[in-house]
Amino acid sequence: MKKILLFIVPIILFISCSPTSDDLSPEELVKEKEAVIQVVKTYNEAFQKKNFAGIVPTLSEDVIFYGTDSAEIIKSLSEYKQQLTNQFNSYDQMIYGDMVNTEIFMDKRGTLASIIYGLPASIIRGNSTEKMFLRTARTLKKEQGNWHIISGIVGKTSTIPVPAVQPEQPK
Repeated sequence: MKKILLFIVPIILFISCSPTSDDLSPEELVKEKEAVIQVVKTYNEAFQKKNFAGIVPTLSEDVIFYGTDSAEIIKSLSEYKQQLTNQFNSYDQMIYGDMVNTEIFMDKRGTLASIIYGLPASIIRGNSTEKMFLRTARTLKKEQGNWHIISGIVGKTSTIPVPAVQPEQPK
């Protein structure tokens, strides 16, 4: 009996510690991370255009966002739409630069991802341009084969470490 246990226990340990067939290969994880970046870029592009309809496909139905006001906790798409409408009405134009310092953490099965990145931005209100640098974090979940943002938070830094983007001059 002891000989059987000595044989079975290592096999059980080996099976329980080895990767499951659901784990993605390193190459597949790289592709999934690229897909996460593309979803975030699509979100950012739609946000710049004040296009809520373009933002919706990037979001999960179950979202939670924290705003810059401590009381601002958004827990539904309808609340998010209202908040974005208010925000879109508060400025004339938002211009984002390229994402920098991007880090993505993803589970081995490619079902949940966390992305954090920096983003230079300029907000234009009339003749005034406010340059800033944002730190953004998003959590995404794979739903029906596609990545969707399920949560997010954005913080404005106290300094601008990279040049903020300049508004385009009218032609």
